[in-house]
Amino acid sequence: REVQYERVKYEFDRLSRIPESNGPTFVFAHFLTPHPDYVFKSNGDFLPLQEAQRTSPESRYLDQLIATNGMVEACIDSLLEQSDVPPIIILQSDEGPYPDFQDTFRWTENGGNDLDLRVKTGILNAYYFPDADHGVFEPTMTPVNSFRLLFNSYFGTTLEILPDKYYCWNTGEPYRFIDVTDRLQQTQG
Repeated sequence: REVQYERVKYEFDRLSRIPESNGPTFVFAHFLTPHPDYVFKSNGDFLPLQEAQRTSPESRYLDQLIATNGMVEACIDSLLEQSDVPPIIILQSDEGPYPDFQDTFRWTENGGNDLDLRVKTGILNAYYFPDADHGVFEPTMTPVNSFRLLFNSYFGTTLEILPDKYYCWNTGEPYRFIDVTDRLQQTQG
């Protein structure tokens, strides 16, 4: 638990130092928070195991999410303040929380609950593209087009924008992806 806590704090610290690098820099950072084990109190302090055992998983998740949000905001503020050239920032989550039935998490063409599907596919997908045409962003844009827009906006490419689709998998068949785009669009609103 303490190693995970220190690892996450270290990753944010190192990421905040990127403006100290010389020359153009590309950084891809993947943080495993707020995934369990939940080791952060909402104020960013370490959550000892004994204290964690006295609170619900939902409460621990929320506290870690609040702490993570604070670290992300501080990191972005630091990047914006310290960078000589305004940075391009793409901030995404890879998936929403697991539904209550995660041990038997299975999607079939018609299986699974639509609300659980919506929660699972609902992700943060935020962009800071300084001096770019913000009209290229659609509210329903999925991450499949993130780097296509980046390259088209800043490097003069003309990459095709792909259809925004959503896929899920069956736990027993991890490489069989099921297109659930129509189901999600029917439940919007």
